[in-house]
Amino acid sequence: MKKDIPLITERHQVNKFKSILVDSITPAQFNELTSCYYSKSSLLALSKDWRLFNEFCRLNGVSSIPASVTAVRRFLDKERHSRKYSTLKRYTVTIGVVHTVLGFKDPTKGREIGLSLNEIRIAGADKVKETNAFTENHLSDLHALLSTSPEPRDRRDLAIYYVMYECALKRKDLRQLTQGHVETLDGTSYLHIDGTRYVLSHTAASMLVAWLDCNPYTPLFVSIDRHGNMKDGVLDDSSIYRILRRASELLNLPDYRRFSSQSGRVGAVKKLWSEGYKVRDIQEFGRWASPAMPLQYTGNPESSEKEKSKFKPS
Repeated sequence: MKKDIPLITERHQVNKFKSILVDSITPAQFNELTSCYYSKSSLLALSKDWRLFNEFCRLNGVSSIPASVTAVRRFLDKERHSRKYSTLKRYTVTIGVVHTVLGFKDPTKGREIGLSLNEIRIAGADKVKETNAFTENHLSDLHALLSTSPEPRDRRDLAIYYVMYECALKRKDLRQLTQGHVETLDGTSYLHIDGTRYVLSHTAASMLVAWLDCNPYTPLFVSIDRHGNMKDGVLDDSSIYRILRRASELLNLPDYRRFSSQSGRVGAVKKLWSEGYKVRDIQEFGRWASPAMPLQYTGNPESSEKEKSKFKPS
């Protein structure tokens, strides 16, 4: 709770905001509640957080304002399965701010909530640290959703998902590849990256061709604005982030399982490992300088740390 947010002490004002909070508070109303303390983006998050908590309380027949420690704990227990620890922590801040401003006892200060959050933090640590692998199943689902679309954005994104997975692409590869890196010989398509030639599956090649039919520019992948206009320029990090976020959203993945720029590489490693490839072969396929990351992605953290230590200054 920020100490310089004025408390609301007049009974009629407290009752007014209670009525708003148990209904559906807007960012503008939250701004009034907190005396214009927060930024516009923060108000959007705070009001959304409160509405989520209030709806949980309504469905379970318990009070949201004032709320009990038990209600908050049950809410966190429900949300922990689909939210990051940082998001859950933010929820408790929102609940705490509302209670404190209106002069109610803050249920998030209870020892029980602190223990619950700590348990969630510890239990979720491995989930947060481990990059979610992009798999063939993910690719198949995205293919079903996007492959028949005539929209350039859909064609581009699906082509990226394919080559990201089949060629263990790094983020810089998406930025640096040009149409000159694609080669077709005797009906087979290849992608050349840093001296390595990757064979594309027939489906991946078809999706790439469908995208290139739309792309008149030299870069293999270009940015597309919100109006669907292509730009002659390489993808930047923000564009790549949005493309991967879109895949996560299309597949309805929970926050902690969302894809990152490493997801395709992790998925490629796990696939090769399951097919019997050795770590050194996987290292070469993914163009890693050491076997540290392939070891980590194949479930050998101790060996991975030993390899990483070789690159640390003494």
